[in-house]
Amino acid sequence: MINIYDTANQMEQDLRKTNQYQELQAAYESLKADEKAFKCFKDIHSLQEELQRKQMSGQKPTEDDFKKLQNLGKEAEGYETLQTLMQKEQTLSMMMDELSRIIFRPVQELYKD
Repeated sequence: MINIYDTANQMEQDLRKTNQYQELQAAYESLKADEKAFKCFKDIHSLQEELQRKQMSGQKPTEDDFKKLQNLGKEAEGYETLQTLMQKEQTLSMMMDELSRIIFRPVQELYKD
């Protein structure tokens, strides 16, 4: 019998070897070297987490929350290192979406009729 967790752990190791992951890792290192861009990245990430916590607790994000996020988004557009990171994240995300489709194919086929 197959241990699917062994397969998942191998997949995790293989993911680290992909061009998509390695390019994301390099982009993140470049971003960290750009202090202003990295601060903007951290601010965006913190605000996104705060908004997610609010939503999970049933609170609605305020107009001020959205203005902050919008302003940070505009600021982020000015940092090439941050734009590169976002592009590399998107590329990796597309690969992960495809992997997810492959993994869930048996379930989709099961419910097909």
